[in-house]
Amino acid sequence: MKAADLAVFCDFDGTFSVQDVGSTLAQRHAAERRPAEWERFEKGEITAWEYNMAILDGLPVSEATTEAFLKTVELDPGASALLAWCGAHDIPFRILSDGFDLNLERLQKIHGVQFAYDANTLRYEDERWRIGAGYPNPTCDCGTGVCKRGRIQAYRAEHPGRRTVHIGNGRVSDLCGAQEADIAFAKDTLALVLEQRGHPFQRFETLFDVIAALEASD
Repeated sequence: MKAADLAVFCDFDGTFSVQDVGSTLAQRHAAERRPAEWERFEKGEITAWEYNMAILDGLPVSEATTEAFLKTVELDPGASALLAWCGAHDIPFRILSDGFDLNLERLQKIHGVQFAYDANTLRYEDERWRIGAGYPNPTCDCGTGVCKRGRIQAYRAEHPGRRTVHIGNGRVSDLCGAQEADIAFAKDTLALVLEQRGHPFQRFETLFDVIAALEASD
């Protein structure tokens, strides 16, 4: 594996950032609805995106309130270093997020970083969130608004010589991307599920670990 042959895809919430933006705001502003809707999701009665719609569409959070929270969101200690490393090696880097475009735009400005991304859409209507699915994939059982398997497959179809890397932390939105990629880095619930399924992956704590592993394999 050579660095020049790689393309890196990275989850945002809980991976590139420390906090999960949507989950934290839902805990603060829709806590009463979350247990029942999560139980429906766990039973397979609704998809991951339908869960998001039930909790986040119409969330009573204004743009100003969202902005104040985004200013408290921290990036992983190695986030900027990973962007710089990929840039120095001419490695395509893309955030694949089941979060929302406006939040990613603001967080780039807040932290002075730049990255390409695929995400769901967010707009404001009467001081409430209105959300839309970015890249759903009815052929994948992830049921998310942004199917990471689908986004990696689309990239691979246009760049057949590249080896894909997926970095993530969550069993819901990151599992299909980790299973699709040539190389998977995982932590938290994603690592637990991949281990249970016997799917190969490399553990990481911060994105510095990912850089070190990719450098060692170059």
